[in-house]
Amino acid sequence: MQGLLFVDLWPEDEGAGRWKPRFAAIPRIAATLGIAIRVEHFTRIDPTSLADDRPQGIILSGSRSNLLEDPAGDPEDGVSLPEFAGLTATLARVPEVPVLGICFGFQYLMFAAGGTLSPLPEMRRESAWPIELIEPDPLFAGLPAPRCVENHLWRVDQPAPGYRVIARSSDGIEAARHQELPRAGVQFHPEYHDRPGATSDGERILINWMSPLAPRR
Repeated sequence: MQGLLFVDLWPEDEGAGRWKPRFAAIPRIAATLGIAIRVEHFTRIDPTSLADDRPQGIILSGSRSNLLEDPAGDPEDGVSLPEFAGLTATLARVPEVPVLGICFGFQYLMFAAGGTLSPLPEMRRESAWPIELIEPDPLFAGLPAPRCVENHLWRVDQPAPGYRVIARSSDGIEAARHQELPRAGVQFHPEYHDRPGATSDGERILINWMSPLAPRR
């Protein structure tokens, strides 16, 4: 397929091709870059069709779910990897396609590949959380000291084999990139850059990731 695939990992499926308001910044930025993008709920992913008609890139969304036992004791929010079998199979078939995992999407990317997760002492909700860059990376081009929106309880404790940490904060790992495959993930929410108190750094991060995929003019 031409353009990007945005995989909606939120538990509720609101219908094929329907964008949740919380993700609205993603298609808006893609449009400014001239990039076609469609959204698909993770339960609707078809590994065979996507492998035959490969997207130019894949973005994995955040979610209110978690991949391990829910610390709040709500079993409905807990998920397991079998629920993501279609997505896992798809990513295995398209190793050359760039992937960006956001918050839960980042945790899934790490956990599915052998990384470990752990809960924070309490929920992290911040509008402009300071991020420390470990090394230069195209994802953070033009942002020597980014501040981004955080909204999560779980974190990546140990990255999956083959990934290197590229950003941290006092909470732990904030971003990682695969050393061979075009895959990266961030613990924060760049798509929430237009929320009250947030900076525009998240928007720049999304533009940095999408720009190489934009059509040449």
